[in-house]
Amino acid sequence: MPGAGPPPGRPDGSRRLLFVIVAVALLAGGVGGGVWALTRDGSTDRAGSGGPRSSVTVTATQGAPSAQGSEDAGGSEEGDPLAGSESPAASASPSPGYSRSVDGVGYTVDVPEGWDRSVDRRTGKPSVVHYTSPDGTAELELFELMEADPADSLSQAENDPSFGFDAKLAGYRVLDRRSGTDWAELGYRYDDVQDGPLQVIDHRFEAADGTAYAIRSIGTEGTDVRTPFRVALNSFCPTGADCATA
Repeated sequence: MPGAGPPPGRPDGSRRLLFVIVAVALLAGGVGGGVWALTRDGSTDRAGSGGPRSSVTVTATQGAPSAQGSEDAGGSEEGDPLAGSESPAASASPSPGYSRSVDGVGYTVDVPEGWDRSVDRRTGKPSVVHYTSPDGTAELELFELMEADPADSLSQAENDPSFGFDAKLAGYRVLDRRSGTDWAELGYRYDDVQDGPLQVIDHRFEAADGTAYAIRSIGTEGTDVRTPFRVALNSFCPTGADCATA
């Protein structure tokens, strides 16, 4: 069965607690913590607890900001999310308040300063990288797609009767849909048992090296999920790719 990617995790302050007091959290069995993700066989995995972190290198955060939006998941902004923004190769440094992560999974991406990184290593599937805000109210998820076509991947993730968002997420409601030649985007909200209403931007696209990826921005109600998503997308560049001419 095609991959279509994992269901969205949820921002959780206890993920931050795990990073600060790792040993205690592990001995306690992750009480009250983690991000849950449904697997295809109906079981659950706690995202970020499947293995050790990969190395991350960040640069200083100086330079002029690129053009970013501030709309929520249901914003009315039209067209290509990359329109009017610099490529990561053209931008000498990340926007103020952001750090450039040279991620060991295989790409460069700008994320908000102070956000913690963890990896959900899935057997036989691409790893899911999580960047989580210190207060646990917002998160970025990045992963390689198992499908070649971003629109097909997103359609499966939403509509498959066995694992799709529409079937699995309580209170699921579409807020926005967008698409282009080599990308598709879905904005939606759902009700999490612990954290209440969550909003998500799920953007799937073909990167500069021809590989299909997803970037998800997740936040609690009222959180700005559009801005960190736009910064991450505008700066995303696979290792070794020429993103200036892509």
